Amino acid sequence: MTASGRAVLSKRRTRLLARLGSHRSRVRESSVLVEGVRAAGEALASGAAVRFAVCSPALVRSPAGEALLAELEADGVTPDWVGEREMAAVSATPSPQGILLVCEEPAPAAEALHLAPDARLLALDGIQDPGNLGTLVRTARAFGLTAVIVLDGAVDPWNARVVRASAGSVFRIPLVRAPWSEVGRWAAGVQVIVADATGEDGAALSVTPPWMLVVGNEGAGVRAEIREVASACAGVPMAGAADSLNAAVAGAVVLYALTRA
Repeated sequence: MTASGRAVLSKRRTRLLARLGSHRSRVRESSVLVEGVRAAGEALASGAAVRFAVCSPALVRSPAGEALLAELEADGVTPDWVGEREMAAVSATPSPQGILLVCEEPAPAAEALHLAPDARLLALDGIQDPGNLGTLVRTARAFGLTAVIVLDGAVDPWNARVVRASAGSVFRIPLVRAPWSEVGRWAAGVQVIVADATGEDGAALSVTPPWMLVVGNEGAGVRAEIREVASACAGVPMAGAADSLNAAVAGAVVLYALTRA
């Protein structure tokens, strides 16, 4: 404890924060690093199990930060306090906002989603960029999808950069990790739509829930075994000279078209 009565960050927790930068260590610890006022607020609102919190004076320099601190304390979480230099040292972001949470990783199985007749799913196949994956999770939540399924070969959806790019949405929409061999069996009877640059305008497709849009790897696209069971390919008509779009942008446009339809 400090002279002000505030808890300080222990060496054990400092070492844990360093380990969470490694995928293997993060999985072994079953812990998720959450940074930033908005993402931390989403985690708390979702009921995420907070193992501990680290705060710096920067947090209480904004009304949103003060409200988040009050929410933490109301939830019975006593933060560890550090200076701005210490926060920068343990943070994975270039401009820390004064709040860092370590939460337990939610780990629902695909079967736990209880596939409903009106289900609308997003499956991510081999997405490698954390920013793309986080943005697509955030988009799925914005368009009211049922769940996001991260298939084998994709970046870790609980990577700190993914959590940050999703603005905390990884905690606010059901998110499962599973191999396609399992998902294909579990989702039998679901209309599978593949996002592809050469596909038909998503707005012109006839889709009826339950359906699943599959967005593939930034370079290779969707794997062949998924294409074989797909009923349609959805693309984005482009009038300009560009021959393709960023995976997250293309996925967002197609999702908009499908949910509007």
